[in-house]
Amino acid sequence: MTEVKRDYPNARNARADESNAVPDRSLQPRPVTGEDGAHPLSSGAIVLREHIRLFAVASALAALASPAFAQEQFDELDRVTVVGTRISYDDLLDTPAVSITRPGDFLLQSIVMSNDSRDSALRRRELHETILQMISAAGGRYRILYEDDYPIALNRENYQIELDNDDKRPDTNRVDLKVQVDIGGDPAQAQSIIAAMRRFIRSTNKVGRTEIDVKGETALVMNRPERFRYDIIDAIAKDSKKLMDAMALDCKIEIDGLNGRIQWERASAAELLLYIPYRMTIGDCGKRAP
Repeated sequence: MTEVKRDYPNARNARADESNAVPDRSLQPRPVTGEDGAHPLSSGAIVLREHIRLFAVASALAALASPAFAQEQFDELDRVTVVGTRISYDDLLDTPAVSITRPGDFLLQSIVMSNDSRDSALRRRELHETILQMISAAGGRYRILYEDDYPIALNRENYQIELDNDDKRPDTNRVDLKVQVDIGGDPAQAQSIIAAMRRFIRSTNKVGRTEIDVKGETALVMNRPERFRYDIIDAIAKDSKKLMDAMALDCKIEIDGLNGRIQWERASAAELLLYIPYRMTIGDCGKRAP
């Protein structure tokens, strides 16, 4: 957090004037002292405050250093979520000649639960009971996620989450959730998986006046796309060699940009096109010896 320091010249001048003035001792309270002339709480209170401060700092550092906290933050930073249709031909022209295609790890569908029961307590209860019904029906196939600072998988212990007011409808509460399903390493089945997930959402037992709406297209999620870095570099190296073989030339090849981060586009419902923006320069060519 950035610390902002403000300077108030008038206040500083006022303090300077006060420091030069002769204090009126008659108006100042007499300090409370012990038999040795020291304040009876001075040393103990200072030490206590210092211990509290150090304990708070140590607790915060311990939380930040915990494996669970670090893993959660790492997973969120190293996860790609792509919403939208597959890459168009015009966008494909802007990608390098060499790329690879890899399946994603999850499919993610956003949904909105809403309830317009007249009584606010009834609205909350019906929404929470509907969430619990969805969790129960999901079994081990689907995960119901609620995003606060980071996605939280809901279960029978934490399903009573905070609900929002609907700004467009009076006496209505709503909550945005996501349904996640594994692709299972078979991208060819992605459309069937999406259809089954949407049937699951529609078939959820809706309590009271609760409604569930599917929101937008199904997103594709890939964990740690950088694990494919050397697959891409290997494909670029093989392409360079194949190019020299096709021209029957020995040339000096320079490739720039391989230190850049991996970029991606959606290739299909369950696959991402991965590439590193690079530039190849060919020079000093000579005919290859027979």
